[in-house]
Amino acid sequence: MDENSSSACSTTRSEASVDFAEVLREHWPHYVRQASGPIPSRAWAALEAVLSCRTARRGGHLHHCAGCRRSHYIYHSCNHRACPRCGAAEQAQWTRRQQARLLPVPYYLVTLTVPAEMRRVFLHYPVEMVPVFFAAIASSLKALCARRKFLGGEIGFTAILHTWTRRMLFHPHIHVLVPAVGLAPSGCELRHLRNQEYFLPEKALAHATRKAFNAALASDHPEILARIEPTAWQKPWVAQVQGAGRGRTALRYLAAYVKKSAFSQGRLLGYDHSGRIVLSYRDSADGKFKNEALDPLELVRRWLLHLLPKGLVRLRHYGWLSPAAHKAFLRVRFLLGLGPHRIPVVPRSELPRCPFCNGPLSHIARIAPQRGPPLCQAILKAAA
Repeated sequence: MDENSSSACSTTRSEASVDFAEVLREHWPHYVRQASGPIPSRAWAALEAVLSCRTARRGGHLHHCAGCRRSHYIYHSCNHRACPRCGAAEQAQWTRRQQARLLPVPYYLVTLTVPAEMRRVFLHYPVEMVPVFFAAIASSLKALCARRKFLGGEIGFTAILHTWTRRMLFHPHIHVLVPAVGLAPSGCELRHLRNQEYFLPEKALAHATRKAFNAALASDHPEILARIEPTAWQKPWVAQVQGAGRGRTALRYLAAYVKKSAFSQGRLLGYDHSGRIVLSYRDSADGKFKNEALDPLELVRRWLLHLLPKGLVRLRHYGWLSPAAHKAFLRVRFLLGLGPHRIPVVPRSELPRCPFCNGPLSHIARIAPQRGPPLCQAILKAAA
């Protein structure tokens, strides 16, 4: 569907909401009928996960409340990275682990965005384009930071792929969280910024990334390079470098891109009088909450834009923050005067409580997952 079929509005937020699984049950058959080509397997897998999330299909546990004598069924989540209901627990756990690895040095958040001329190619060739984008950014950052005028040492950093805007439009870019400290070539000393207010020149970083990206595509994927409009290599690329304090706030911001989907369930405010679904978003221009009324099929289309192929990760660690360089990371900690790195203990989950009387629930039995044909087949058959 055309993106212009949606309409924007700035009405007040509503307490009503709509379940995205119900949207898929109702509108997926129509989406399949109007699709111009085959729907990829990852879309069917995501659909199956969302439809079965927190239902008897996935199994769960039966609990009993001694206070009000009610029985409660608690079903398992799908934990699919495209499910708008899942990811909160994993997000908190990932944030806790990464915060334990933070160092007492200034941090910087680097963001690089591909030009608009490349988005369609990114969408059709994610398996090839995403790794090349990661590698181009990593090589550019390493090369610039190795110069003595900037840092003069080996760096460690974390890069996270982000593909959506707040309105769920396709906008691939990568965020990089970099501690401003480098390990000297000798491995016996650290290099710090001469000016704590300045990290890297944005234009030089963008230019180096564009050059590395073009060279990698020409070498490994010339057929894909030929599909990209030449203007993508002639115009300046966008790079942004901003201070991130000690990194804690930036980590919490980036965690939503690692473990959660393009939107959360609470952002779907319900149907308007025209049968469109109202999506809430915060406008980056003025920071205010606004609503956009989307045709249900347009909402489904935007959701599918951000499904990554199986095995394609959003998160990568480089330099002495990579899993393969654990000894170098410990050396950096030692040179900073820090003790051994301790993995934080995962707190025990709280016992479930009764939603009626808030009393503790006792576990009665485990509910086995249900077997049967795929749920997506059932909704297609029902709509036939």
